[in-house]
Amino acid sequence: MASPSSSVSSSESSGPSTPRPERKNDVFVRLAQTEDEKYLAQFHSVINKAYRTEGGWTTESHLVQDERISQDGLRELLNDKVNPLLLAFDSNTMEPLGTLQLEPLEHYPSFGEYQGENYSPTYVESHKKEQQIVLGLFSVDPTQQSRGIGRKLVEFALRHAKETMGRKQALVYVIVQRPELIGWYKRLGFTDFGEKLPFPDAFRLLQNDVHFSVLRLEL
Repeated sequence: MASPSSSVSSSESSGPSTPRPERKNDVFVRLAQTEDEKYLAQFHSVINKAYRTEGGWTTESHLVQDERISQDGLRELLNDKVNPLLLAFDSNTMEPLGTLQLEPLEHYPSFGEYQGENYSPTYVESHKKEQQIVLGLFSVDPTQQSRGIGRKLVEFALRHAKETMGRKQALVYVIVQRPELIGWYKRLGFTDFGEKLPFPDAFRLLQNDVHFSVLRLEL
């Protein structure tokens, strides 16, 4: 299973000043299939460029070290029926553009409780884990931003989670040091109740007190 993702940022609308493609209607999203292994190297590159290089919506390069995911790990996800992976393509060229994974909360690992000073969560849980879904491994090719790829991935994910998987609430875990990312999710309708979670792999961190904000959306 992929580790949590600090998914997409407002860079979709206010990214770097370098020219970006303007095409918005030639992107399609679908569930991954076993046959998509032929795109393995390309999607692996997209994910790690998005998370581990500067300029990507989801970059964590200044916060987290090491690869976001290995090719072997991604190969497993292509065949994972419990935690389905969504893939975005250019509809004209079939160029891989982005990813998003749907992870049922009942199968998601526990990160423990955030121990920050004066932290006192107020959210009262109203759903069973079997009714919740976590959106993770969110990536968009940094060279293809401003094409609406991120929004299409999220919209497909929420619709599939509700209509096919029977989920009632979606969650995203966003690194708190990415406030523009949190703002992007809020504009999509997610709510930040002030919940926090610790980052699970502290040995990979490049600075102190890197942790997650939890955002929620009723489906």
